[in-house]
Amino acid sequence: MTALTRTPVTVPAPPSAHDGLRAVFALARVEARRLLLHPLVLVSLAGYLTLLLWPGGEPEDAYPVLQDVDRETQLGQLVLGLAVMIAANLGVLRSHRRGTDRSFGVLVVRPWRRTCAHLLSVLPTVLVGALIVAGQFTAEALKPGAVGHGSVFELATGPLLILLPAVLGVLLGRLIRSSFVAPLAAFTVIAAAFVFVADSGSPAWLRGLAPVLFDEGSRPLPSALLGRPAGWHALYLLALAVLAAAGAVRASGGRTRAVRATALTALGAVLAAVVLQGMAPSDAVREARVVATRDPAEVQDCERRGPTTYCAFPEFTPWTDEWARVTDRVRSLAGGPAVEQALTVRQKVNALDGPSGVREPLPAAPGEVTASTAWGGERELEFAASVARGLVVGHERDEGAYCDARGVVMMWLAIRATRDGEALFDRTGDAFNSPGVIWAPVTVISLRDRELTVLERLLTRPRADVGRAVRAHWAELSAAGTTTDRAAALLGVKAPAETAADREWRCA
Repeated sequence: MTALTRTPVTVPAPPSAHDGLRAVFALARVEARRLLLHPLVLVSLAGYLTLLLWPGGEPEDAYPVLQDVDRETQLGQLVLGLAVMIAANLGVLRSHRRGTDRSFGVLVVRPWRRTCAHLLSVLPTVLVGALIVAGQFTAEALKPGAVGHGSVFELATGPLLILLPAVLGVLLGRLIRSSFVAPLAAFTVIAAAFVFVADSGSPAWLRGLAPVLFDEGSRPLPSALLGRPAGWHALYLLALAVLAAAGAVRASGGRTRAVRATALTALGAVLAAVVLQGMAPSDAVREARVVATRDPAEVQDCERRGPTTYCAFPEFTPWTDEWARVTDRVRSLAGGPAVEQALTVRQKVNALDGPSGVREPLPAAPGEVTASTAWGGERELEFAASVARGLVVGHERDEGAYCDARGVVMMWLAIRATRDGEALFDRTGDAFNSPGVIWAPVTVISLRDRELTVLERLLTRPRADVGRAVRAHWAELSAAGTTTDRAAALLGVKAPAETAADREWRCA
């Protein structure tokens, strides 16, 4: 007789919330590694770092203004973010492409939890972006010529420009099962940001909808005059990312009260940020811009060095040594009373239009010369020309080209007082197709072809010989009535004959 034994069946315990959470983190780690090693992300990251680390650069790069540098970190982050968006979208669609969606039904991780894992997987890439921003800004801030103050919110915007596109890539993967949607979305973001929204003439609230707030002007501004809603824009990007994340979880079946509350809170934050961005700048910032533009002496720090007084906005006072070096060099090349002539170097801006403004500052008062908020390279030549004009002419009014000895002397002083002055002078003329012009702050200094020829002949002569002649005949060379022919004779060169084209110029 055969005895039958009954084997008890062991029913597996239902998965606990703790088990589900561990599975989410485990999947997030795997997806994060795949995302970081995705070819598109690696190529974008390599290109981004290559541009940052490429040796060389312009002389102006040695004198960074940090309230501009913090914004310069953002565009590269956006490009990297768009690459991460496409890679994250492909990661979400991987099981659909390979036909393994059904097999996930027997796993502990439910669809909405898998979506949470994909959302968490983008965080290491965001951290990489944050480290790049920190490194880029720190490298600029440690340069000896760096001035100004960066904004924490501007710096935080860069990593958020990776987070938001990455989360959007996950959301698109849950809404539309097509790998072509993410590249199309990336193209749409670029087109909307650079073509339709980036125009500085657009309303502030509309420009605030773009991932990056574009408002580059002709010169940097003191940080107190920027008035950029950097904090509200960072909140806008973060809230959009949270809203997109909640939408992705909800589309995957995670329709809990917590998800619904998160989505509603994020939507409210997005709307509030859009409104508050449109209200910038504040009345206090507008008033400060007016004062800095029309009466900068009220908000500047001044330091007297010999016969020259240097006045600058507080953030830019470290450049006083550079201004003094060029000013003293110009004075040493001049002669007569110009060596000890009282002069005020005043930094000026035109901040009425904010960071997007391109208008030049107002001319300085008699006895003053203008220094701008940029330095290095061509800016040094422009400042030297401004000082030379202050010693020779004494004002910054635009009265036309200098068709006499004064123009030749001013240009020679500016070029010889500047490091690599001749090369900078030639490069300026080539860049603007206007040889004989130095784009000094406020108003340009320009020469006719005749005076330019005399200047070019002077530059071929030994500097010491020309310098002795300039000092010996300073009174006559700096007088308004001294002709170009007389100047050429005093300085040991020959002036070309005046042409019909020369007579057509409007002369000062």
